[in-house]
Amino acid sequence: MTNSITAYIIFSDQEQARLGQLQKIQKYFSDLTIINAIFPNKTRVPFLQSLIKKSKERTGKALLINEIGVLMSHRKVWHEIIQKATDPNIHYLVLESDSKLNNGQLIEKYYKHIESKFDLFFWGAWNGNATIRRSTKIKLEKGLEIGEPMIKSIYGAYGYSINTKGARYMLKKTSKIAYPVDLYKHYINLKKLKVGVIQPEQIGTWLTTDSNIRVESNITLLKRYLVIKIFNCRNKIHAYFC
Repeated sequence: MTNSITAYIIFSDQEQARLGQLQKIQKYFSDLTIINAIFPNKTRVPFLQSLIKKSKERTGKALLINEIGVLMSHRKVWHEIIQKATDPNIHYLVLESDSKLNNGQLIEKYYKHIESKFDLFFWGAWNGNATIRRSTKIKLEKGLEIGEPMIKSIYGAYGYSINTKGARYMLKKTSKIAYPVDLYKHYINLKKLKVGVIQPEQIGTWLTTDSNIRVESNITLLKRYLVIKIFNCRNKIHAYFC
């Protein structure tokens, strides 16, 4: 167990299938706050239909109700970080109910180093398919690198750390309903926010419970897998030259 990292995890009592996963996280972080996840089908969200309509007007595609819930849940975390932070440079680790620590000791080992370099850092993204820009790569040890990501390769909100500057930035950028919270290419300007990622990822997902966002068939999952592989190849080529 570590007490050197302040962590938040988004979880709801209705996610009983993920309770065991939560308990594993609780055993590792002594300073862990549970943020109650927002599920619009269970919790009243004011003007929900208007939000769905407005998201479609702004992006061409309406957000699903649980995508709105995820967005609102992460905004709850960012608000809490800003309210409780005493040091603007400290990072706060943010996890979701299906987050899995691949190597908690390694995260703890390099956490302070990451704090000194980035405002927002992804310990895991896009199921391990995040790409680092070659010109920014820093080798931490054999087989472990960090650096600025190709922002198009950053997807997912299951394992990141963020300081107050990053929290304020994300609150401002997500203040108008539009895209899912983890489509960062629509929110983040890498010239305005110091963003980093680690490879290989040190926080992943369990992949043992169904998505809370949408029901997916095996065909849909296969198509997604193929799309990820295609775009991952493209991103690696682009990253090599930047």
